[in-house]
Amino acid sequence: MSEIDNTAVQKVASLARLHLGPAERDSVRKDLVKVLDHVQSLASVDVEGVEPLNNPHELSNALREDTPSAPLPTDEILNLAPATHDAWIAVPKVLGEGS
Repeated sequence: MSEIDNTAVQKVASLARLHLGPAERDSVRKDLVKVLDHVQSLASVDVEGVEPLNNPHELSNALREDTPSAPLPTDEILNLAPATHDAWIAVPKVLGEGS
């Protein structure tokens, strides 16, 4: 069984930006011990000769051939945009001051 003290729990909580009370800290400590014990049990499994399984489904992307073509006219693109400013497409501001 893995041993985790309250200092380690507090460090993990701090890194995760969590504020834990004493009761929560004890509960989280018990959960972390369970998780680490499970990981430790997985680490002891013999996987020699077992091929890695990255994805159980044989999927592939249906991609079209990448062929050069003439671009759409700027006027046509600007007419499709919900808002424009001069020869540009206007979009809402996404970054605030000091970002």
